[in-house]
Amino acid sequence: MDDSPTYDNTDRESDSELDSLYDALKQHDDIRFATYRTAAKLRYIQRKAFLHHIDIWNMIEAFRENGLNTLEPTTLVNRARMETLLSSLYSNLNKRLPPGQNIDIEKTSSLLSTWLLFTYCSDETGRLRVFSIKMALAV
Repeated sequence: MDDSPTYDNTDRESDSELDSLYDALKQHDDIRFATYRTAAKLRYIQRKAFLHHIDIWNMIEAFRENGLNTLEPTTLVNRARMETLLSSLYSNLNKRLPPGQNIDIEKTSSLLSTWLLFTYCSDETGRLRVFSIKMALAV
């Protein structure tokens, strides 16, 4: 039986997106060294979530806009607040991108928040520490 955490997510589209993301990550399993393999997988996720277009200053500004910069690093943040953070991050990105290259904010933020929860939330509460969010988005 699979012991990975399960989340009650009403958005089945993000579940299928997450499944396709994990299937795509399997193509990197043939990389011999674990550090290179991990780096390749993280880079793939970064590109899939368009995080490679966001610089650290815009990331900091998104945290300030959503009031997460004043919270203690151990404070838990629920999924809704995390998706609000990601939505503001992607809406600011869309303002800077050329008109033909805009991204789907809802789909991308849902995919990234689902991946963050599956990766960093070990107790199935659907909440992450502020520090975990900062570290995951900064890398």
